[in-house]
Amino acid sequence: MVPIQRGPRACSNCRRRKIKCDGARPKCSQCRLRPPRSKMPCEYPRIDGWPEDSQASEMLETIQTLRARVAELERYAPPDPARIYLQQPYAAGSESLRDFGEMSLTTGRSSPFDMPEPPSNLMVNLIDAFLNRFSGSTHFFLDASTFRTAALLPLPFGHQSRPSPALLCVAYLWGALLLPSSEPYDPEVFLACVLQNILHDISGCEAPSAPNAKLVLETIQAQVLLSFYYLDTAQPVQGRIHAAGAASLAFSTSLNEFRPQTGAPDEMQRVNAFWAVVTLNNFWVAAYGGPSAVPYGVRIDTPWPGSVSNQGSGSISSFLSGHDSQGSALAITYLIKSSVLLERILAFVERAGVGPADSTAFATLDRRLHTFQAVLPPLSPLLQASQAEQERALLLIAHALVDTAVVRLHMRAAESSASARVKCLTAASRIVDAVRGYAGVGVRPDPIIGPICSTAARVYTTELGALAMTHSPRAASKMREIEDRLGGLMSVMTSLAGYSPLIERCIVDVQAAYAGVHGMAATG
Repeated sequence: MVPIQRGPRACSNCRRRKIKCDGARPKCSQCRLRPPRSKMPCEYPRIDGWPEDSQASEMLETIQTLRARVAELERYAPPDPARIYLQQPYAAGSESLRDFGEMSLTTGRSSPFDMPEPPSNLMVNLIDAFLNRFSGSTHFFLDASTFRTAALLPLPFGHQSRPSPALLCVAYLWGALLLPSSEPYDPEVFLACVLQNILHDISGCEAPSAPNAKLVLETIQAQVLLSFYYLDTAQPVQGRIHAAGAASLAFSTSLNEFRPQTGAPDEMQRVNAFWAVVTLNNFWVAAYGGPSAVPYGVRIDTPWPGSVSNQGSGSISSFLSGHDSQGSALAITYLIKSSVLLERILAFVERAGVGPADSTAFATLDRRLHTFQAVLPPLSPLLQASQAEQERALLLIAHALVDTAVVRLHMRAAESSASARVKCLTAASRIVDAVRGYAGVGVRPDPIIGPICSTAARVYTTELGALAMTHSPRAASKMREIEDRLGGLMSVMTSLAGYSPLIERCIVDVQAAYAGVHGMAATG
């Protein structure tokens, strides 16, 4: 990734977000690749009578800002109840807002970050928008109904009967992102609240005696949702830190170990929590490469979602070796297994790039891909409206992840092997079909679609580059066919890019790669 170079003056959006700005006109790179949630245009402030890059202009701008602040303080009025503040501005007994900071002395917990919660009507909208997006997904493993009831209880923020502070804040964060009408509730305020409270919740999991099981699961859930937010907004450093935090907490509390059914209500949540952590980790590896935060060398006996029949069998190792009992046929299980296969293949490809290839491991992974594709629900019926939207979306992503794994396993050999080249082109074609079907499902796109599409696009641009060197009518016809497939893929990516900065960044890279191949073909 090319680092952002500072320009002579930052645009208004970059100044507000306190990030580097390259000063590109008419739109800087940050506003193009990471568009602000406020939807404000990329604008550069100008002070009449002074050139934009002069030191005097900067000084005058500072003076104007200070004067405006002084005027604001002189006109001080009681706070607007329609806004969220980073301190406690209200007197006790406010009717419209419940205090974030006032804690029941019986809870044993308090929040280090005080701010009022949204009004009850907006709180309901934020929580419902969040659950509509995440309920039934691989990234949310708690019971949706129980979570909603607890979140809306008329109890203080941080009360033990409500979700943990960080989890509640990250739910508000996602709700604010999904509900444009939530203005003036800035998602960045909720993000700040999550970051303040997540460390506090993690420390609460480190009880000297037995840890609070509810707090542990809710803290893992908050870490997963926060990391997924950073994946969606293409911020790998922050996101991978929280993904690693979720994995560390999951393994330190032995979620990777099988436990006989004890009748505990959180048993299935423990299983789903572990696989949510694994899937999130695999998505990060698929999007940005290694290393993995999940130690695959450790024995993992956690049953697959919906199944507790594999006690002591080593669920992942049995699956990779082909000795996995199929277990449940849940869409979410197919998606998890697809992500595991892709991560293991990416790890193999990375090792092969720095040393001699292991032909036995290659053959084992190739064979496992083939057998797993055979048990996936067929792709063709999934392209029709024959199942619930969420289930179709999960299965379509599972197909696309497996075909991405096929491409990544065979791409290097495709340069010299005709059979590997055909496998890559066939897999890329299936990816296009799966992504087109996914775009028509009607759910908010998962950001992993961006890296999946980039993999298929890489196959097509590589093929176009090879065909451009072959001057024959057949090659020209083949190039038109490949360009049609690539054009269709780019069209789908463009339609989804508005929902995720990661997908938008991927489409920018694909367009640049295609432009380079097209220019090479024109000059060749």
